[in-house]
Amino acid sequence: MSQSQPLRIEHPDFGSFGTVRTVNSQLWFVNNEALEDRMLGWLGRYGQKYEVELYAFAIMGNHHQEVMKFPKCNRALFYRDFNARTAEAVRKLVPGFKGGPLVERRYSEQALPLDEDLEDRFFYCALQAVDAGLAEKISDYPGYNSFDDAISGRVRKIRQVDWAAYNTAKRKGRRTRISDFYFYEELKYKRLPGYEHLSQKEYRKLMLKKLEERRQVILERWAKEGHIFPTPEQLRKTKPGSFPKHTKKSERYSYRPLVLSRCPEAKKAYLEWYFSIYHAYKEACRRYRAGDFGVEFPPRTYRPPGVVAVIQ
Repeated sequence: MSQSQPLRIEHPDFGSFGTVRTVNSQLWFVNNEALEDRMLGWLGRYGQKYEVELYAFAIMGNHHQEVMKFPKCNRALFYRDFNARTAEAVRKLVPGFKGGPLVERRYSEQALPLDEDLEDRFFYCALQAVDAGLAEKISDYPGYNSFDDAISGRVRKIRQVDWAAYNTAKRKGRRTRISDFYFYEELKYKRLPGYEHLSQKEYRKLMLKKLEERRQVILERWAKEGHIFPTPEQLRKTKPGSFPKHTKKSERYSYRPLVLSRCPEAKKAYLEWYFSIYHAYKEACRRYRAGDFGVEFPPRTYRPPGVVAVIQ
């Protein structure tokens, strides 16, 4: 049995770096405050519903990316709901979107086994616009970046509308005002592990220092290439649905690292754990497709579709 996508195996203790990209990398997530608010509202709702530990979130033009932990091993459920609501919001709030699928494939996910791996991806998310050559400072990029919320311990409250209740009231002939159906979702980020002993002020100061050190390294790289950053005004003129000049993109069958870690021992241990389950899953699938419908699958993996057990 061949697999076109990596086997998704969940673990309550490992961090997760996820990316969701639009079809053809079109820039649907640009210059739309209403869409941004809707996405942040759903992020807050499903983060709470699935008890996600959220560390970072960034909305770029053609993708969003996030650093999370899933202690309840429900990553698939979170992405199912969040991506579905995001697609609905784009269809409703982006006039140029013609319909059809919004994202090109399932979310891309890579494991972060160590606390330092989690921190590395935290800053990667924060500096994505700078690293991509779109902004000299993260504040110059108009898309949402969670960095300031995360280091400040801020609880962001996003106003939403209960459209189901509003439409029901209208159908019943009641005099309605949209403001009567406002409610608020809360979005909060978890502090990076290892810094619990710091005060909020100390934590913010340290994270800003670390961010600037990493930003300078990126700027030095761009300076050697003679790169000129677009201005914030130029970025705000980007039209939704346009195509980027340059973008990172993998094909469906491209190799994808299963784990992001600078520690060889941690990476090796994770890959050994992952492939032990992967090979057990492949063998269980082989037996299942051969008619052994009582075969046990590894924890948190599921039977493949397309096989029907006939009980006489």
